[in-house]
Amino acid sequence: MPEITDYTAKGLYKRLLSYSLRYWPLFATSLIALVFAAVTEPLFASLMKPLIDENFSGERTEMAKWLPVIIIVLFLIRGLATYINEYCSAKLAGLVVHDLRFDMLSRILRFPNSYFVEQPAGKIISTVSTNVDAVTEAGFNIITVLIRDGAIVIGLMAILLYTNWQLTLICFAILPLIAIGVSVAAKRLNRFAHSAQTSHADLVQSISEVIGAQKIIKIYGAQQVETDRFMKSADEIMRSRVKLVATSAANSAIVQWILAAAVAAVVYFAGILAESDSMTAGDFASFMTAMMMLLAPVKRLTNINQQLQKGLAAADNVFRVVDRSVENSSGTHTTDRALGYIEFNKVGLTFPGAEAPTLIDINLWVKPGQTVGIVGVSGGGKSTLINLLPRFLDPTSGVVKLDSVDLKQWDLQCLRRQIAVVTQESHLLNDTVRNNIAYGEMRGASDEAILNAARMANALPFIEKLENGLDTVLGDNGLRLSGGQRQRISIARAFLKNAPILILDEATSALDSEAEREVQEDMERLRHGRTTLVIAHRLSTLTTADFIIVLDQGKLIEQGTHQELLARQGKYHYLHSIQNQSTSLSTD
Repeated sequence: MPEITDYTAKGLYKRLLSYSLRYWPLFATSLIALVFAAVTEPLFASLMKPLIDENFSGERTEMAKWLPVIIIVLFLIRGLATYINEYCSAKLAGLVVHDLRFDMLSRILRFPNSYFVEQPAGKIISTVSTNVDAVTEAGFNIITVLIRDGAIVIGLMAILLYTNWQLTLICFAILPLIAIGVSVAAKRLNRFAHSAQTSHADLVQSISEVIGAQKIIKIYGAQQVETDRFMKSADEIMRSRVKLVATSAANSAIVQWILAAAVAAVVYFAGILAESDSMTAGDFASFMTAMMMLLAPVKRLTNINQQLQKGLAAADNVFRVVDRSVENSSGTHTTDRALGYIEFNKVGLTFPGAEAPTLIDINLWVKPGQTVGIVGVSGGGKSTLINLLPRFLDPTSGVVKLDSVDLKQWDLQCLRRQIAVVTQESHLLNDTVRNNIAYGEMRGASDEAILNAARMANALPFIEKLENGLDTVLGDNGLRLSGGQRQRISIARAFLKNAPILILDEATSALDSEAEREVQEDMERLRHGRTTLVIAHRLSTLTTADFIIVLDQGKLIEQGTHQELLARQGKYHYLHSIQNQSTSLSTD
């Protein structure tokens, strides 16, 4: 997608209009019906002249006899046109919301990992849900008001001009004053609308964090702290919205006062014209009716500024996400199944804005089928290193290769098909066991293949005991299962994928000793015949690894088998000794 930077009001509404034009028959039908509904309004004002002049002039004319029929027909036309417009608008708005959310989510899922580091989850959720609704609601309301009320104002102005152009000039004289008031209010409304959108995103983020950490909050007695943080965002939203409404109300009140002054002037001069027989009673009634009917659409047109600025603020957030650059996936190299030969050649990585590099001059070669343990203290660069392999991150220096091909030359989707991952967090969906194992591109897998994967992961015994077996819904993040059972579902998922490369990232660190021992046996089977990179906190789980690397402050400082590293009396030996002491103390 080309880089798009036009976030002006015109540019944003042009973008929104492009979504509506995808369904142009609905859009056109809605607009035509809207125009028909709008045209009937001025006609009611124009009927006042014959209604009075021809009904109360002493002799009823033929025209007067048809007036009741004309009124009924006009109401029927307006009612039918309004129904068609509202139905088509509602359906069109739903389709646009659907398309915007689809475009946003499909885009977000292709963003680089750095985006999710920079952006709080609450802000992302708010943009996809609340902001999209605000964009479409404001957009369609504005179109409705502009076309319907714009047409009504034009029609009523035409009646005013036709009835008495001198009095109409008084109405025209107030337009510059209204324009100045609207322009001044627009700037303040835009600022307050942006502030409200930002505060709402902070509020959603606060709610998301509180729900996810409710146990920690209770344990540490942080209810008041989190309540205060929540209320700070809520108060900011309230202040922004009060300012928004107050500015809009003040603008509307000033405009209506100007209109009231114009009405008073018209009444005064109309009285003078009536004395000179320049206006009939019907003319005056028609003129005053048209003037009074002008007040409501003009009020809506002046109030539209508030909706416009709220919509623009939301649209700005939405389209900045849609236009954001996605992962670099220009590589073209593909294969059905990689051999699993991995190379890290003088690899370094420094995050933007960081004072020190996270990885420094890493050299590592892993043969197909080998298991490599990756250990080190927290912050040593372990997770950063393995995140280079599926290209969640790209090195700032050096090169990472798979089967002697630079990862940047691989087709990104093909590269990730070669990799299965089991992490500390099982990441289960609120879906069935079947759909949690046969996830993503594996969704079409047969029950036989799914059951075989579950059997290999030693998950079949507890799956068979569930109420609906494979069709049992697991709840949010698999809450119906124990920690060990959730990990077995993740392992079954990896078995079903049958990728040549396996990443195990602290896969058993959250389990108790017994569950860890059982799951470790499952992972031993999973590792067989695959190139495996294992990050492990418990060094005892790496004794069977082909070799182990030790990272410290981004540098690879030791490499060898478990026994070799112990014999060197280095960093690995130190970490191993600390763990043995901890284990000894815990069993005393």
